[in-house]
Amino acid sequence: MQDKPIINRQVALLTYDGAWESSLSSAPDLFQSINLRQATHVFNWEIVTPTNEAVRVYSGTSMTGTYFIDANAVNEDSVDYDSISDERVFDLILIAHFWGDFEQLINKYPQIAPWLRNQYKQGAVLAGVNSGVFWMAEAGLLDGRRATTYWRHLNVFKQRYPKVKWQEHQVLVEEAALYSSNGHNAAVDLTMHLIGHFGGVKLANSLAKDVTFDFRRNYDLTLFNITGFRRHHDKGIHQAQDWLNDHFHKKVVLQQLADKLGMSKSTFIRRFQKSTGEKPSRYLQRLRVESAKSRLINSDDSTKTIALDVGYTDYSYFSILFKSLTQLTPSAFRRQFRPVQYE
Repeated sequence: MQDKPIINRQVALLTYDGAWESSLSSAPDLFQSINLRQATHVFNWEIVTPTNEAVRVYSGTSMTGTYFIDANAVNEDSVDYDSISDERVFDLILIAHFWGDFEQLINKYPQIAPWLRNQYKQGAVLAGVNSGVFWMAEAGLLDGRRATTYWRHLNVFKQRYPKVKWQEHQVLVEEAALYSSNGHNAAVDLTMHLIGHFGGVKLANSLAKDVTFDFRRNYDLTLFNITGFRRHHDKGIHQAQDWLNDHFHKKVVLQQLADKLGMSKSTFIRRFQKSTGEKPSRYLQRLRVESAKSRLINSDDSTKTIALDVGYTDYSYFSILFKSLTQLTPSAFRRQFRPVQYE
């Protein structure tokens, strides 16, 4: 993920009856922290509701949006809900987690799914927090794509949306600018990642060092941290990335991987680089380094043990490679990003 120019980003916090306010409440504070650091409005956000009436969130509190979806813009005489007319397009839409009967929500708010579909088609990035991802599935945006969700609802929604590739063991997932998370800690990690996506890695890293919550997690963020390389539509290369995601810590022979996909080695390398912007060997290195970064922050294992576990028997080579991708040695990275431990 490369640093990007600092621009004014428009963010929608989509909430509705039964939504958990807390699933979105950390985002404005993190966005504001970035704004204050930059002395400008990198992020502008507002509460978006399905109608101009106040919604009652899960806690019983009433909330009124500053922007609402125009349900009258839906042509009710036609099944073509893409006829929604909307002058406002957001850069990012965070969709709140909810607790309750999703069927009732769909019946009450038929305008949400087509609005999301319309926003996405016009370039908005969508991020479903926990069960908020169901709105993206209802809009048909996740068909054939990977996503995760809140574990209590997973089986029901596997049946309801069988075309979605549900990742029940992955805490954070992104594919084609569609993000999903399956827990409250993961929701904060998701927001931090989106800050890096829109504002740049340096801003996100500087904020990560200063916020007071513990970034140590019992899950590996490896696959989520390199999801920018999956924003393509080559299914064969997606299969190759899935395989590498599962086997990066082992010896990888590109010829054997090409054979699995029914391609020549040269065709495989060419298609992989065209789709991802990276050669498969470099992508493999990124996978290993991302896994090492997570281990350096979240475990007490020695740097040499971590190097071996992610696939490198030569520690010196691993250290040089790690520094080429992070600008820090493994030990320096651990010192800089590992949270302070208090007795």
